[in-house]
Amino acid sequence: MTDTDPLPWRELFAQLASLPADGSLASRQRRGQQFELVLRSMFAEAAMDPRSRYRPQGEEIDGSFVHHGRPMLLEAKWTAEPVAASTLYQFRGKVDGKLVGTVGLFISMGGYSKDAVDALVAGKTLNLILADGDDMRLIADGELGIQEAIDLKLRAAAEEGTPFVHLPRSRVALGPSPSAVIIVEGSHDAEIVINLVRAHNPSLAYTVTTAGGRLNLPLVALAQLSLQPTATELIIIADGDGRPRDIRHHIQRTLTEGVLPPDAAVSTFTVDPDLESALGLRRPDGHRMRGGELKHTIVKMDLRSLALGRSDLAGIFAKLGLLSDLDTRRP
Repeated sequence: MTDTDPLPWRELFAQLASLPADGSLASRQRRGQQFELVLRSMFAEAAMDPRSRYRPQGEEIDGSFVHHGRPMLLEAKWTAEPVAASTLYQFRGKVDGKLVGTVGLFISMGGYSKDAVDALVAGKTLNLILADGDDMRLIADGELGIQEAIDLKLRAAAEEGTPFVHLPRSRVALGPSPSAVIIVEGSHDAEIVINLVRAHNPSLAYTVTTAGGRLNLPLVALAQLSLQPTATELIIIADGDGRPRDIRHHIQRTLTEGVLPPDAAVSTFTVDPDLESALGLRRPDGHRMRGGELKHTIVKMDLRSLALGRSDLAGIFAKLGLLSDLDTRRP
């Protein structure tokens, strides 16, 4: 098979996605090899002239492709653990050594560590855009093509300076015709918010997206104005990390420096130290609640009691319409 001979990559991707995350080393290695075929065929199908696994001066780069006449470099990983900042720095260094203006696409099916995305945001130059498993599943489902996906990510990076923004979903939302976007730091925060809405007001029309890091939160929020044209309200929920006022002021300052339409409604909430702890969702052994346990705990949760003792939670609950008569004043 050559790099320009596509295979039924969507079917192969679905098979790979069904494999257990804790499989043997050999099975995970095979999945990585098959994932390379998936990506190569995805780009070939879109006539993006993919090349796979070449070694410029001893460096190993997973490949390259041509996007609207512009070569881009590719690195992809399918691991159970999120990609660390050091891995992104290594790839950025490879991209730095190429023609000025070269951009790299990094795909991590396991997502990114909390500091990885923020490390790129805090850097002096941005020459990477990031995608994760949710983005890949959306593309494989046919909600948009890889060309359009890269266009959206490049535009968000160019306009707002964000290396990582989730692709918009046309059919996945918490209600019909979502008019508001909730932006949180990580996937567990998103799971908590989704369960809160579904358990306590399932009629709400909201969609939830993650930023991957605190510094990226306001940048992702700004990007939503073009990614989600029907959205009329942005709701940012950030971890307080012991200094909620400073973090809220930083987010608001970044939003002010961006280009916000006059009618844009943006609300920022900082929960100290974080949403999970504030809601009492940490298990006694320190591990996170997930799946059915998390859902069951949130269904039984007394939101009013929680909100009466915490103005940060009261503000979020009121904004989401979960408890409309609460005092939302923040300290």
